[in-house]
Amino acid sequence: MMFLGKTFPMRDKEDAQDYRYFPDPDLGPIILSDEYIENIRQNLPELPESRKKRYLEDYELSIKASNIITSSKYYSNMFEEAIKVCDNPKSVSNWIMSDIARVLNEKDEEPDSIPFTGEELGELVKLIDSGKISSAIAKKVLEEMFEGNETNPNKIVEEKGWIQISDEGQIKEVVIKILDENPQSIIDFKAGKDRALGFLVGQAMKETKGKANPQLLNKLFKEEIDKR
Repeated sequence: MMFLGKTFPMRDKEDAQDYRYFPDPDLGPIILSDEYIENIRQNLPELPESRKKRYLEDYELSIKASNIITSSKYYSNMFEEAIKVCDNPKSVSNWIMSDIARVLNEKDEEPDSIPFTGEELGELVKLIDSGKISSAIAKKVLEEMFEGNETNPNKIVEEKGWIQISDEGQIKEVVIKILDENPQSIIDFKAGKDRALGFLVGQAMKETKGKANPQLLNKLFKEEIDKR
């Protein structure tokens, strides 16, 4: 037998009768009222595309952020819960996309394994926005929250003694100490080397175990350097 490697139509089937379809006489017609259809529509959960559009328009999130958050119902629900607690949707989305996603990736886990709630994430963002903790401390708080023993960020900060130091007099003492120990950095900064200031701030953060207010540190370093 010789195979040509070609296919040919054998017969045409164009209409329902060609397939021997016929109405089932035992099935009655289904008639749905407009009210019933509208009720179903109103009670449908918000779909990802609708949420994505809302995030773009109402919260001015980036397309990337909107896509990532709506890619998982757990991320999306966490975002929704968090922004009810804190008025900072962009910060919440950044924490979800960066640190939370990173920890999950390191643990090789999915978003449904996150041991804390969206409300608790919102409380963490509030602590940062209020100046009670720095972003560096917030990362440590998040690590504690992922451990699952205590997921309330306020309790973690209180128990660990991580409340940010914002007392100007206390920070000024640290600034003077760091400047006295690093005279070359003063010369470098005055010579236009901005990295010298970053080094000094880093040393001060190390001295205060990350608890010093970084904005206040920058301000006081500049003021004290001008005096020297």
